[in-house]
Amino acid sequence: MQTSMISVLATVFFVCALLQSLFAARILKLSDQLRSKHPSWARFCHFAGEPEIIFSLWAALFMVVLMFAWGLDESFHWLDQRNFSEAAFVVVIMVLASTKPITVLAEKIILGLARRLPLPEPIAAYAMILTAGPLLGSLITEPAAMTISALLLKSRILDPLKAQIPKRFFYIMLGTLFVNISIGGTLTHFAAPPVLMVARIWDWGTPFMFTNFGWKAIIAIILNTLLAVWMSRATLAQIGKEQVEPVEPKKSIPPWITLVHLGFIALCIIGVHHPAFVIGLFILFLGFYDITRDYQSRVKIEESILVGFFLGGLVILTAKQGWWLSPLLGSIENLALYAGTLVLSPITDNAAMTSLASQVENLSEASKYLIVAAAVVGGGMTIIANAPNPAGFALLRGSLPSKRLSPKHLFLGALPPTLIAAIAFYLL
Repeated sequence: MQTSMISVLATVFFVCALLQSLFAARILKLSDQLRSKHPSWARFCHFAGEPEIIFSLWAALFMVVLMFAWGLDESFHWLDQRNFSEAAFVVVIMVLASTKPITVLAEKIILGLARRLPLPEPIAAYAMILTAGPLLGSLITEPAAMTISALLLKSRILDPLKAQIPKRFFYIMLGTLFVNISIGGTLTHFAAPPVLMVARIWDWGTPFMFTNFGWKAIIAIILNTLLAVWMSRATLAQIGKEQVEPVEPKKSIPPWITLVHLGFIALCIIGVHHPAFVIGLFILFLGFYDITRDYQSRVKIEESILVGFFLGGLVILTAKQGWWLSPLLGSIENLALYAGTLVLSPITDNAAMTSLASQVENLSEASKYLIVAAAVVGGGMTIIANAPNPAGFALLRGSLPSKRLSPKHLFLGALPPTLIAAIAFYLL
Protein backbone atom coordinates (compact mmCIF):
# COMPACT_ATOMS: atom_id res chain seq x y z
CA MET A 1 0.00 0.00 0.00
CA GLN A 2 1.50 3.32 -1.08
CA THR A 3 2.09 6.18 1.33
CA SER A 4 -0.43 8.30 -0.61
CA MET A 5 -3.08 5.65 -0.03
CA ILE A 6 -2.27 5.63 3.68
CA SER A 7 -2.66 9.42 3.73
CA VAL A 8 -6.11 9.16 2.15
CA LEU A 9 -7.02 6.42 4.61
CA ALA A 10 -5.86 8.57 7.55
CA THR A 11 -8.06 11.39 6.27
CA VAL A 12 -11.06 9.06 6.02
CA PHE A 13 -10.57 7.96 9.63
CA PHE A 14 -10.09 11.58 10.73
CA VAL A 15 -13.35 12.61 9.04
CA CYS A 16 -15.12 9.68 10.72
CA ALA A 17 -13.83 10.91 14.09
CA LEU A 18 -15.10 14.42 13.34
CA LEU A 19 -18.53 13.13 12.35
CA GLN A 20 -18.77 10.99 15.47
CA SER A 21 -17.80 13.95 17.65
CA LEU A 22 -20.67 15.96 16.14
CA PHE A 23 -23.11 13.25 17.24
CA ALA A 24 -21.49 12.71 20.65
CA ALA A 25 -24.37 14.32 22.57
CA ARG A 26 -26.93 12.10 20.83
CA ILE A 27 -24.84 9.01 21.50
CA LEU A 28 -24.68 9.88 25.20
CA LYS A 29 -28.44 10.46 25.22
CA LEU A 30 -28.92 7.02 23.66
CA SER A 31 -26.73 5.60 26.43
CA ASP A 32 -29.14 6.99 29.03
CA GLN A 33 -32.12 5.47 27.22
CA LEU A 34 -30.51 2.01 27.06
CA ARG A 35 -29.30 1.94 30.65
CA SER A 36 -32.24 0.02 32.15
CA LYS A 37 -32.90 -2.56 29.42
CA HIS A 38 -29.48 -3.01 27.79
CA PRO A 39 -26.74 -2.01 30.28
CA SER A 40 -23.91 -3.43 28.16
CA TRP A 41 -24.94 -1.42 25.11
CA ALA A 42 -25.46 1.60 27.34
CA ARG A 43 -21.86 1.37 28.56
CA PHE A 44 -20.64 1.00 24.97
CA CYS A 45 -22.59 4.07 23.84
CA HIS A 46 -21.30 6.05 26.81
CA PHE A 47 -17.75 5.03 25.86
CA ALA A 48 -18.32 5.94 22.20
CA GLY A 49 -19.85 9.30 23.11
CA GLU A 50 -17.03 10.58 25.30
CA PRO A 51 -15.30 13.45 23.42
CA GLU A 52 -11.87 12.42 24.73
CA ILE A 53 -12.34 8.84 23.49
CA ILE A 54 -13.52 9.44 19.93
CA PHE A 55 -10.30 10.47 18.17
CA SER A 56 -8.25 7.84 19.97
CA LEU A 57 -10.79 5.16 19.07
CA TRP A 58 -10.46 5.95 15.38
CA ALA A 59 -6.68 6.24 15.74
CA ALA A 60 -6.63 2.70 17.16
CA LEU A 61 -8.73 1.44 14.23
CA PHE A 62 -6.37 3.21 11.82
CA MET A 63 -3.39 1.45 13.42
CA VAL A 64 -5.11 -1.94 13.05
CA VAL A 65 -5.61 -1.31 9.32
CA LEU A 66 -2.04 -0.06 9.04
CA MET A 67 -0.69 -3.25 10.62
CA PHE A 68 -2.59 -5.40 8.14
CA ALA A 69 -1.40 -3.25 5.22
CA TRP A 70 2.24 -2.68 6.20
CA GLY A 71 2.94 -5.45 8.65
CA LEU A 72 3.86 -5.12 12.30
CA ASP A 73 7.50 -4.05 11.90
CA GLU A 74 6.87 -1.19 9.49
CA SER A 75 3.78 -0.05 11.40
CA PHE A 76 5.69 0.01 14.69
CA HIS A 77 8.51 1.91 12.97
CA TRP A 78 6.03 4.54 11.74
CA LEU A 79 4.47 4.77 15.21
CA ASP A 80 7.90 5.18 16.83
CA GLN A 81 8.50 8.22 14.62
CA ARG A 82 5.49 10.01 16.12
CA ASN A 83 6.14 12.29 19.09
CA PHE A 84 3.88 11.66 22.09
CA SER A 85 5.77 13.88 24.54
CA GLU A 86 2.89 16.40 24.67
CA ALA A 87 0.34 13.69 25.47
CA ALA A 88 2.53 12.29 28.27
CA PHE A 89 3.15 15.79 29.63
CA VAL A 90 -0.56 16.63 29.74
CA VAL A 91 -1.37 13.49 31.74
CA VAL A 92 1.28 14.26 34.35
CA ILE A 93 0.77 18.03 34.61
CA MET A 94 -3.00 17.61 34.96
CA VAL A 95 -2.52 15.20 37.86
CA LEU A 96 0.01 17.49 39.54
CA ALA A 97 -2.04 20.66 39.05
CA SER A 98 -5.31 19.14 40.30
CA THR A 99 -3.90 17.95 43.63
CA LYS A 100 -5.33 19.41 46.83
CA PRO A 101 -2.31 21.59 47.81
CA ILE A 102 -2.34 23.29 44.40
CA THR A 103 -6.12 23.73 44.18
CA VAL A 104 -6.29 25.12 47.73
CA LEU A 105 -3.50 27.58 46.89
CA ALA A 106 -5.31 28.66 43.71
CA GLU A 107 -8.58 29.12 45.61
CA LYS A 108 -6.84 31.28 48.22
CA ILE A 109 -5.33 33.45 45.48
CA ILE A 110 -8.63 33.91 43.64
CA LEU A 111 -10.77 34.59 46.71
CA GLY A 112 -8.05 36.73 48.29
CA LEU A 113 -8.00 38.95 45.21
CA ALA A 114 -11.81 39.07 45.22
CA ARG A 115 -11.84 40.49 48.76
CA ARG A 116 -9.63 43.36 47.59
CA LEU A 117 -12.06 44.52 44.91
CA PRO A 118 -14.24 47.51 45.92
CA LEU A 119 -17.39 45.63 44.96
CA PRO A 120 -20.14 43.71 46.76
CA GLU A 121 -18.73 40.31 47.66
CA PRO A 122 -20.88 38.17 45.32
CA ILE A 123 -19.98 40.38 42.34
CA ALA A 124 -16.31 40.50 43.36
CA ALA A 125 -16.15 36.71 43.71
CA TYR A 126 -17.92 36.18 40.38
CA ALA A 127 -15.65 38.63 38.58
CA MET A 128 -12.43 37.29 40.04
CA ILE A 129 -13.31 33.63 39.42
CA LEU A 130 -13.96 34.42 35.75
CA THR A 131 -10.76 36.48 35.49
CA ALA A 132 -8.06 35.09 37.76
CA GLY A 133 -9.22 31.48 37.39
CA PRO A 134 -8.63 31.30 33.62
CA LEU A 135 -5.38 33.29 33.86
CA LEU A 136 -4.07 30.86 36.47
CA GLY A 137 -4.61 28.23 33.80
CA SER A 138 -1.41 29.41 32.14
CA LEU A 139 0.46 28.12 35.19
CA ILE A 140 -1.58 25.15 36.39
CA THR A 141 -2.98 24.13 32.94
CA GLU A 142 -6.42 24.80 31.52
CA PRO A 143 -8.06 21.57 32.79
CA ALA A 144 -7.01 22.32 36.38
CA ALA A 145 -8.11 25.95 36.05
CA MET A 146 -11.47 24.79 34.69
CA THR A 147 -11.93 22.45 37.65
CA ILE A 148 -11.10 25.11 40.24
CA SER A 149 -13.15 27.85 38.57
CA ALA A 150 -16.20 25.60 38.12
CA LEU A 151 -16.08 24.42 41.74
CA LEU A 152 -15.79 28.00 43.01
CA LEU A 153 -18.65 29.19 40.80
CA LYS A 154 -20.79 26.36 42.11
CA SER A 155 -20.03 26.95 45.79
CA ARG A 156 -19.91 30.78 45.76
CA ILE A 157 -22.53 31.66 43.16
CA LEU A 158 -24.83 28.83 42.10
CA ASP A 159 -25.39 27.02 45.41
CA PRO A 160 -26.47 30.22 47.24
CA LEU A 161 -28.97 30.93 44.46
CA LYS A 162 -30.42 27.41 44.86
CA ALA A 163 -33.52 27.06 42.65
CA GLN A 164 -33.48 30.72 41.59
CA ILE A 165 -30.93 30.29 38.79
CA PRO A 166 -32.20 31.85 35.54
CA LYS A 167 -31.27 29.92 32.41
CA ARG A 168 -29.94 33.11 30.81
CA PHE A 169 -27.63 33.76 33.76
CA PHE A 170 -26.33 30.18 33.74
CA TYR A 171 -25.41 30.18 30.05
CA ILE A 172 -23.82 33.64 30.16
CA MET A 173 -21.66 32.38 33.02
CA LEU A 174 -20.88 29.07 31.29
CA GLY A 175 -20.09 30.66 27.92
CA THR A 176 -17.83 33.28 29.49
CA LEU A 177 -16.07 30.63 31.58
CA PHE A 178 -15.45 28.41 28.54
CA VAL A 179 -14.11 31.25 26.38
CA ASN A 180 -11.94 32.73 29.14
CA ILE A 181 -10.47 29.32 30.00
CA SER A 182 -9.71 28.64 26.34
CA ILE A 183 -7.80 31.89 25.81
CA GLY A 184 -6.46 32.09 29.38
CA GLY A 185 -3.92 29.35 28.79
CA THR A 186 -2.09 31.29 26.08
CA LEU A 187 0.24 33.20 28.40
CA THR A 188 2.57 30.17 28.39
CA HIS A 189 3.43 27.44 25.87
CA PHE A 190 2.42 24.40 27.92
CA ALA A 191 -1.03 25.07 29.44
CA ALA A 192 -3.47 25.06 26.50
CA PRO A 193 -3.79 21.85 24.43
CA PRO A 194 -4.05 23.75 21.09
CA VAL A 195 -0.80 25.58 21.85
CA LEU A 196 0.96 22.53 23.26
CA MET A 197 0.34 20.60 20.04
CA VAL A 198 2.40 23.11 18.02
CA ALA A 199 4.80 24.70 20.52
CA ARG A 200 7.63 22.19 20.02
CA ILE A 201 7.23 21.96 16.23
CA TRP A 202 7.08 25.71 15.70
CA ASP A 203 9.56 26.54 18.48
CA TRP A 204 7.14 28.69 20.46
CA GLY A 205 8.24 29.34 24.04
CA THR A 206 6.59 31.21 26.89
CA PRO A 207 8.15 34.62 26.00
CA PHE A 208 6.80 34.28 22.46
CA MET A 209 3.36 33.26 23.71
CA PHE A 210 3.06 36.15 26.15
CA THR A 211 4.23 38.84 23.72
CA ASN A 212 2.03 37.60 20.87
CA PHE A 213 -0.98 36.08 22.64
CA GLY A 214 -0.89 36.53 26.41
CA TRP A 215 -1.43 40.26 26.84
CA LYS A 216 -4.26 40.18 24.31
CA ALA A 217 -5.86 37.32 26.25
CA ILE A 218 -5.68 39.37 29.46
CA ILE A 219 -7.49 42.29 27.83
CA ALA A 220 -10.15 40.04 26.30
CA ILE A 221 -10.73 38.17 29.58
CA ILE A 222 -11.19 41.41 31.52
CA LEU A 223 -13.65 42.77 28.93
CA ASN A 224 -15.54 39.46 28.80
CA THR A 225 -15.85 39.40 32.58
CA LEU A 226 -17.03 43.01 32.78
CA LEU A 227 -19.71 42.23 30.20
CA ALA A 228 -20.79 39.07 32.06
CA VAL A 229 -20.97 40.95 35.38
CA TRP A 230 -23.04 43.74 33.83
CA MET A 231 -25.44 41.30 32.15
CA SER A 232 -25.79 39.27 35.37
CA ARG A 233 -25.89 42.10 37.91
CA ALA A 234 -29.55 41.57 38.86
CA THR A 235 -29.06 37.87 39.62
CA LEU A 236 -25.81 38.45 41.51
CA ALA A 237 -27.56 41.04 43.69
CA GLN A 238 -29.76 38.24 45.08
CA ILE A 239 -26.78 36.59 46.81
CA GLY A 240 -26.21 37.63 50.42
CA LYS A 241 -22.79 38.71 51.66
CA GLU A 242 -22.54 35.94 54.22
CA GLN A 243 -22.97 33.29 51.53
CA VAL A 244 -19.65 33.96 49.81
CA GLU A 245 -17.36 34.00 52.82
CA PRO A 246 -14.24 31.88 52.18
CA VAL A 247 -14.25 28.50 53.85
CA GLU A 248 -10.92 27.34 55.18
CA PRO A 249 -10.01 23.69 54.59
CA LYS A 250 -10.71 21.40 57.52
CA LYS A 251 -7.07 20.38 57.71
CA SER A 252 -4.52 23.05 56.83
CA ILE A 253 -1.80 21.96 54.43
CA PRO A 254 1.79 22.55 55.58
CA PRO A 255 3.52 25.10 53.33
CA TRP A 256 6.41 22.74 52.59
CA ILE A 257 4.04 20.23 50.96
CA THR A 258 2.67 22.96 48.69
CA LEU A 259 6.22 24.03 47.82
CA VAL A 260 7.17 20.46 46.91
CA HIS A 261 4.13 20.25 44.64
CA LEU A 262 5.11 23.50 42.96
CA GLY A 263 8.60 22.06 42.51
CA PHE A 264 7.20 18.97 40.79
CA ILE A 265 5.16 21.18 38.45
CA ALA A 266 8.20 23.33 37.63
CA LEU A 267 10.33 20.26 36.85
CA CYS A 268 7.55 18.81 34.71
CA ILE A 269 7.37 22.03 32.69
CA ILE A 270 11.15 22.11 32.25
CA GLY A 271 11.10 18.53 30.95
CA VAL A 272 8.01 18.94 28.76
CA HIS A 273 9.73 17.54 25.65
CA HIS A 274 11.43 14.65 27.48
CA PRO A 275 8.77 11.99 28.18
CA ALA A 276 11.16 9.62 29.96
CA PHE A 277 11.98 12.35 32.49
CA VAL A 278 8.31 13.36 32.87
CA ILE A 279 7.16 9.78 33.47
CA GLY A 280 9.97 9.16 35.96
CA LEU A 281 9.04 12.37 37.76
CA PHE A 282 5.43 11.22 37.87
CA ILE A 283 6.38 7.92 39.51
CA LEU A 284 8.43 9.82 42.09
CA PHE A 285 5.47 12.11 42.74
CA LEU A 286 3.15 9.15 43.35
CA GLY A 287 5.52 8.03 46.09
CA PHE A 288 5.47 11.49 47.66
CA TYR A 289 1.68 11.55 47.32
CA ASP A 290 1.38 8.29 49.23
CA ILE A 291 3.60 9.58 52.04
CA THR A 292 1.54 12.78 52.40
CA ARG A 293 -1.89 11.26 51.71
CA ASP A 294 -3.35 12.84 54.87
CA TYR A 295 -3.11 16.21 53.11
CA GLN A 296 -4.13 15.01 49.66
CA SER A 297 -7.35 14.44 47.76
CA ARG A 298 -8.02 11.71 45.22
CA VAL A 299 -5.53 11.77 42.36
CA LYS A 300 -7.39 12.53 39.12
CA ILE A 301 -5.53 9.95 37.05
CA GLU A 302 -8.52 8.73 35.03
CA GLU A 303 -9.54 12.21 33.86
CA SER A 304 -5.94 13.08 33.01
CA ILE A 305 -5.36 9.89 31.05
CA LEU A 306 -8.49 10.55 28.99
CA VAL A 307 -7.16 13.94 27.86
CA GLY A 308 -3.73 12.43 27.13
CA PHE A 309 -5.44 9.61 25.25
CA PHE A 310 -7.29 12.18 23.14
CA LEU A 311 -4.10 14.09 22.30
CA GLY A 312 -2.30 10.85 21.45
CA GLY A 313 -5.08 9.99 19.02
CA LEU A 314 -4.68 13.39 17.40
CA VAL A 315 -0.95 12.80 16.94
CA ILE A 316 -1.68 9.61 15.01
CA LEU A 317 -4.64 10.79 12.93
CA THR A 318 -3.23 14.19 11.95
CA ALA A 319 0.22 12.89 10.98
CA LYS A 320 -0.85 12.20 7.38
CA GLN A 321 -3.11 15.19 6.66
CA GLY A 322 -0.56 17.47 5.01
CA TRP A 323 -1.41 16.24 1.49
CA TRP A 324 -4.71 18.15 1.40
CA LEU A 325 -4.23 20.74 4.13
CA SER A 326 -1.04 22.33 2.76
CA PRO A 327 -2.51 23.48 -0.58
CA LEU A 328 -5.72 24.52 1.16
CA LEU A 329 -4.02 26.76 3.71
CA GLY A 330 -1.69 28.14 1.06
CA SER A 331 -4.63 29.38 -0.99
CA ILE A 332 -6.52 31.20 1.79
CA GLU A 333 -6.04 34.86 2.69
CA ASN A 334 -5.45 35.93 6.29
CA LEU A 335 -8.97 37.04 7.22
CA ALA A 336 -10.56 34.02 5.53
CA LEU A 337 -8.09 31.72 7.30
CA TYR A 338 -8.88 33.31 10.67
CA ALA A 339 -12.64 33.18 10.13
CA GLY A 340 -12.53 29.64 8.74
CA THR A 341 -10.57 28.29 11.69
CA LEU A 342 -12.87 30.16 14.07
CA VAL A 343 -15.92 28.51 12.48
CA LEU A 344 -14.41 25.01 12.38
CA SER A 345 -12.97 24.92 15.91
CA PRO A 346 -16.34 24.74 17.74
CA ILE A 347 -17.54 21.81 15.63
CA THR A 348 -14.30 19.82 15.84
CA ASP A 349 -11.80 20.55 18.59
CA ASN A 350 -9.34 23.41 18.78
CA ALA A 351 -6.41 21.08 19.49
CA ALA A 352 -7.34 19.08 16.39
CA MET A 353 -7.22 22.25 14.30
CA THR A 354 -3.76 23.28 15.45
CA SER A 355 -2.48 19.70 15.29
CA LEU A 356 -3.56 19.59 11.65
CA ALA A 357 -1.82 22.89 10.95
CA SER A 358 1.42 21.60 12.49
CA GLN A 359 1.64 19.01 9.70
CA VAL A 360 1.89 21.69 7.01
CA GLU A 361 5.42 22.60 5.93
CA ASN A 362 6.50 26.16 5.12
CA LEU A 363 3.46 27.72 6.77
CA SER A 364 3.98 31.47 7.18
CA GLU A 365 4.35 32.98 10.64
CA ALA A 366 1.21 35.04 10.09
CA SER A 367 -0.79 31.93 9.20
CA LYS A 368 0.52 30.09 12.27
CA TYR A 369 -0.57 32.94 14.52
CA LEU A 370 -4.01 33.26 12.94
CA ILE A 371 -4.74 29.52 13.15
CA VAL A 372 -3.80 29.24 16.82
CA ALA A 373 -5.53 32.51 17.73
CA ALA A 374 -8.77 31.47 16.02
CA ALA A 375 -8.57 27.98 17.54
CA VAL A 376 -8.35 29.25 21.12
CA VAL A 377 -10.94 31.98 20.54
CA GLY A 378 -13.43 29.40 19.24
CA GLY A 379 -12.87 27.06 22.18
CA GLY A 380 -15.90 28.13 24.20
CA MET A 381 -18.81 27.92 21.81
CA THR A 382 -19.54 24.19 22.13
CA ILE A 383 -18.92 21.43 24.65
CA ILE A 384 -16.45 19.66 22.32
CA ALA A 385 -14.52 22.75 21.22
CA ASN A 386 -11.94 22.60 24.02
CA ALA A 387 -10.75 19.59 26.02
CA PRO A 388 -11.57 21.03 29.51
CA ASN A 389 -15.16 21.98 28.60
CA PRO A 390 -16.84 18.62 29.38
CA ALA A 391 -15.24 18.54 32.83
CA GLY A 392 -16.38 22.09 33.60
CA PHE A 393 -19.96 21.40 32.56
CA ALA A 394 -20.04 18.13 34.51
CA LEU A 395 -19.24 20.06 37.70
CA LEU A 396 -21.92 22.70 37.02
CA ARG A 397 -24.63 20.48 35.53
CA GLY A 398 -26.42 19.93 38.85
CA SER A 399 -27.23 23.66 39.03
CA LEU A 400 -28.92 23.74 35.63
CA PRO A 401 -32.73 23.35 35.96
CA SER A 402 -32.99 21.09 32.89
CA LYS A 403 -29.88 19.05 33.87
CA ARG A 404 -29.08 18.72 30.14
CA LEU A 405 -26.91 21.03 28.08
CA SER A 406 -28.60 23.17 25.43
CA PRO A 407 -26.10 23.66 22.56
CA LYS A 408 -28.14 26.61 21.30
CA HIS A 409 -28.09 28.47 24.62
CA LEU A 410 -24.39 27.70 25.15
CA PHE A 411 -23.63 29.10 21.69
CA LEU A 412 -25.60 32.27 22.44
CA GLY A 413 -24.01 32.63 25.87
CA ALA A 414 -20.50 32.25 24.43
CA LEU A 415 -21.07 34.43 21.36
CA PRO A 416 -20.42 37.89 22.95
CA PRO A 417 -17.14 36.88 24.69
CA THR A 418 -16.05 35.01 21.56
CA LEU A 419 -16.56 38.11 19.41
CA ILE A 420 -14.65 40.27 21.91
CA ALA A 421 -11.75 37.79 21.97
CA ALA A 422 -11.80 37.43 18.17
CA ILE A 423 -11.49 41.19 17.70
CA ALA A 424 -8.74 41.45 20.34
CA PHE A 425 -6.60 38.70 18.81
CA TYR A 426 -7.07 39.91 15.24
CA LEU A 427 -6.77 43.68 15.59
CA LEU A 428 -4.47 44.26 18.59
